[in-house]
Amino acid sequence: MTIRRDTIYNLVGSCASIIVTLATVPLYLETIGEARYGVLTIVWLFTGYFGLFDLGLSRAAAYHIVRQNSRPARERTSTFWTATWLNLCFGVLGALVLYGAATLVFASSFKIPAALRSEVIVSLPWVAASLPLATMNSVLVGAMQARQRFALVNLLGTLNVVLTQIIPLAVARVDGPNLKFLIPAVVVARFVGVVPSFAGVWRILPLTRAPLFDRVSAGVLLSYGGWVTISNFVGPILVTLDRIVIGTLLSARAVAYYTVPYNVVTRLWIIPSAMSSSLFPLLAGSDRTAADHLAERGVITLSAVLTLCAVTGIVALPIFLRVWISPEFSDHAAMTGMILIIGVWISGIAFVPSALLQAQNRPDLTAKLHLVELPPFLLILWAAIRWFGLEGAAVAWTLRNGSDALLLLLVTRQGLIVRLLPFPIALMIFAVAVAPVAVMSVGALLSAALVALTFAWAMWIAPDLRAFIASQCWKAFSLLRR
Repeated sequence: MTIRRDTIYNLVGSCASIIVTLATVPLYLETIGEARYGVLTIVWLFTGYFGLFDLGLSRAAAYHIVRQNSRPARERTSTFWTATWLNLCFGVLGALVLYGAATLVFASSFKIPAALRSEVIVSLPWVAASLPLATMNSVLVGAMQARQRFALVNLLGTLNVVLTQIIPLAVARVDGPNLKFLIPAVVVARFVGVVPSFAGVWRILPLTRAPLFDRVSAGVLLSYGGWVTISNFVGPILVTLDRIVIGTLLSARAVAYYTVPYNVVTRLWIIPSAMSSSLFPLLAGSDRTAADHLAERGVITLSAVLTLCAVTGIVALPIFLRVWISPEFSDHAAMTGMILIIGVWISGIAFVPSALLQAQNRPDLTAKLHLVELPPFLLILWAAIRWFGLEGAAVAWTLRNGSDALLLLLVTRQGLIVRLLPFPIALMIFAVAVAPVAVMSVGALLSAALVALTFAWAMWIAPDLRAFIASQCWKAFSLLRR
């Protein structure tokens, strides 16, 4: 089945990237220190946020290339080049804005040592230079996904992660933990990674003789991408503002205590991301009834898998952080991470309805929901961090994800899964209570029983998951009999 195959490709690529990241984070913390690592994560948050200058064109290009798959290659080529040049121009504009905003923020607002401040300020031109590369690469990835070349997308994505993790670390080992060397190394690695992506698009689109810029295509792309741009503008605020406020109200060290578990638990997003990415071309190419049915099956299967992963992750996280980094780090960060897992779980379920809206040419609904959510989230986040510290930030972030997911499920008429949510929420709350004593015999038994109960629930609600596991078990049994 195409969805299963492409989802597996996406999962394998994401897991490979996670393995590289997990292996290098302790090395980064050892080599450059917690404070410098915290500052480095905030620097890249700026780059990620200013990815809004993509203006939704990567998703718009993917949507229209899917619609053009049965048409001559010349039409797809024109759409691709138009989106690429638009994104490159907007990326340059965004780089200028990013440089000015980041200079203002890092020069005065953040509580970081003077030496680190000077390293960041010197490196900001390189940070800005990475943005046009990112916006251009997003169109390349969108074009490959539209042609359902997910194996190639993930192979190249893994290569980029390896380059951007290993090259800067090697530079830090050789030249010392100085951000003015680390950040340029990341930018150079990203540039190297764009080259094979462009070669891949040239082959699979394929690129033929066509106008390099078409005004009609530009208008269509910008019309679709306009609402996606609003989501790209508000979405990163909703997802990343917690760390920026922590850096402002608390300290750079607190950012590290929050960011490390955040980066670990949000890896669960690889599952809904893998499924929604593989579903998007099929949803965009289907009529409304078929798309709704496909999305419903995806949401139910996704909720079953994510709940099992979330409960297991909650009971395992404190132990994992103790072994991976240190007992002291786990004491500071484990509870925050467990709360964040609940937010990752509920937001992950919303990936499929979000993809469904974009595939049905309704990206405006997602953008409107984000606009409604922003003001109360800003107020709740500031108050929660001020009064409750890191755990308060995690609760605020989780509540925002929960409201967003519920609204998307209701808008896309996925009411069945909404009625099923209270039970997995109860399972995760119980897992949070059990996790601190999971290393003890009684706690280990409770944890195992909880995971087993979650597995049984997942099998009950998801027939596609039952069928998949049964088929894999039968294949394994057949191999053993030979």
